[in-house]
Amino acid sequence: MAEVTTGVATAVGQPPGVDSESASGNPQQPSPEQRRQARSRLEGAIRSVVGIVLILLQLNVFYDSAAVLQVVVTLLGFFGIATGLSLLISGFLGAKTDAGAVLSAVWLVIVLLFVFAQLFGFHNSLEADFANREQPPKFTTDEPLGTDQLGKSILAQVIRGARVSLLVGVGAVSLGMVVGTVLGMAAGYFRGPIEGGFNVFTDAILAFPALILLFSIVAIFGGGGGSTSEVLKITLALAVLSVPTIGRLARANTLTFAAREFVTAAKAMGAKSSRILFREIMPNVALPLASYAFIVVAVFIVAEASLSFLGVGIDPITSPTWGNMISDGRDPKLLEEAPHIVFVPGVLMFLTVLSLNRIGETLRAYWDPREANL
Repeated sequence: MAEVTTGVATAVGQPPGVDSESASGNPQQPSPEQRRQARSRLEGAIRSVVGIVLILLQLNVFYDSAAVLQVVVTLLGFFGIATGLSLLISGFLGAKTDAGAVLSAVWLVIVLLFVFAQLFGFHNSLEADFANREQPPKFTTDEPLGTDQLGKSILAQVIRGARVSLLVGVGAVSLGMVVGTVLGMAAGYFRGPIEGGFNVFTDAILAFPALILLFSIVAIFGGGGGSTSEVLKITLALAVLSVPTIGRLARANTLTFAAREFVTAAKAMGAKSSRILFREIMPNVALPLASYAFIVVAVFIVAEASLSFLGVGIDPITSPTWGNMISDGRDPKLLEEAPHIVFVPGVLMFLTVLSLNRIGETLRAYWDPREANL
């Protein structure tokens, strides 16, 4: 009987003396992809911890050191955290996951959560506290990002600045998208005099340097009227600047899709021009415009900060923004004694703009194959 068992085991490829149950119970060896993900998770965890340690050292040890040393330590800390989180995402979700896009989306969600939290009373006080002027960032205190030269909370100001920047950026792009898309689609579909007038209009606006034209529009609308009026004024000015580029993008895509078979079939069936434009062409034009919108929002956030930095934007007394916060802290002596006044809003604006650009590029790359197959 033992010989029969041995022969059967040998016939099925098992060594003699090992039954099928013990053979099936052997643990499987990890695949190369699993080993790669494990290494990625380990390296990501190490880099993230090292980055966090460097940031803590900057805040607690090197804060009074030379500015060059502070910048180097801080940049190395952020680099370690960013690359570490990217490796962790790849290790848990797979190598095909776009870690940069995931981190960008998470950052924007965090910014929006802080903005909404401030609306419900979280760090919404902008009162001056001269007894706590220029306090450095400390996560163990009520002011984790420190205070400015007047004793105002940096955290409360950067959240308010995020609200203003997002409101201006999203509002201007929304208005520009509506006007530019309608004009560009009409020019690309009807052609003739409409296209000629559209080209003259866009060429005239693009002929002026963007910053000078923006200053001119802001000056024409006039100053004053409170923070709400100033936000509306800058939003309208940026919306005017966005119409030519958005309109040209809409026109170019309309020219492409107007020659496709589904548009020809709709014309043959007697569909009206309005139906063809808004039911057939617009859904396809909306894809590249949506990805481009994120990039334009990032550009407008920088533009609004530039206006505030130059003193022609929103009044810093009524509503702090990232631009006027950087402008208030640019004094050389203040940069040496309290660099966080400039550094904090600058880093937050950099991360927000980078995240918007990253998401826009990811959407463009994702939607390009779909456009090619239409």
